[in-house]
Amino acid sequence: MNHHLSFWDKLRAYKLTNNIYVLIMLILSMIVSLALYVLPVFQPDSFFPELMLAMATSLLASIFCLISDIYVQYKNSEKDQLLEGMHEFGINNLHFNKQELLEQLLPTCEKELFLSGYRLILLDKIAPLLTNVTERGVQVRMIVSPPWFESFRLVYGNKEKVIDHYCRVFHALSCHCPDPSGQCQIRFINKPLFSDTYKVDHHLITGPYLHNKTLFDGRITANDFFTYDLIRKSRLYELMEAENKTLWDEATLQLNWERFDAAYRDIRNNDYREAEKIELLYRACDPTGRTASSEESLPAETVAS
Repeated sequence: MNHHLSFWDKLRAYKLTNNIYVLIMLILSMIVSLALYVLPVFQPDSFFPELMLAMATSLLASIFCLISDIYVQYKNSEKDQLLEGMHEFGINNLHFNKQELLEQLLPTCEKELFLSGYRLILLDKIAPLLTNVTERGVQVRMIVSPPWFESFRLVYGNKEKVIDHYCRVFHALSCHCPDPSGQCQIRFINKPLFSDTYKVDHHLITGPYLHNKTLFDGRITANDFFTYDLIRKSRLYELMEAENKTLWDEATLQLNWERFDAAYRDIRNNDYREAEKIELLYRACDPTGRTASSEESLPAETVAS
């Protein structure tokens, strides 16, 4: 499939576009220097024409060096099946530390932030960055598969304690937000999330899950092996955006910020069991308008408690 890549797409796949931009800047600078040398814009006895000529000569040498470097890198990467295949598939780059990538992108987020997940452990670790995002007026949407739904229990079982993560993340989003109900929307869905997805403005970050067993109790759990950010306007980018929209539209519950604030204070001030925390957070939700199925209710052990 790689023969469909254009020359410019190959340059992007080989990470040579910045080299091309620098080359264009050097060429334009050389042209300007030559123009200032040739045109009679300086006094006849001025040293500036000679300075412009020296600059043009130096820039020309840099241009030749950069062209040689681009050519060597291009030929070394030419027909690289991995680079070309990743680019054509829609993957911009691979990352092995999703937290570091988000810590790099979130401070530059200005318009839109989309988040999804089950346990929100990673978001809990970077909660202060989420507060900074909402302080800047960024519109935030989050879709969560919570522990009171079967979709969560199928992946993580009934022993995961996640409500404290939820509370810290939700509080981080709302604590310095002037209008949480209008700026931050959090929905809950009883559907499996095939991967955690984060959209930071036009950067769309996701990755596959690997299902393994935990060391302490041998229960199945899902972990990320690697992360990739997607190329805008690629087919994979469009598919992930469509998946996010589908999950958002299918969610049956949404967080009520006023009732969450009360539940958050209640959980902080009392030594509740996890099942009791789940019930408090569940009671802080409103229906989205979609009809919830009979399966979308608190687990029996939670209700009994």
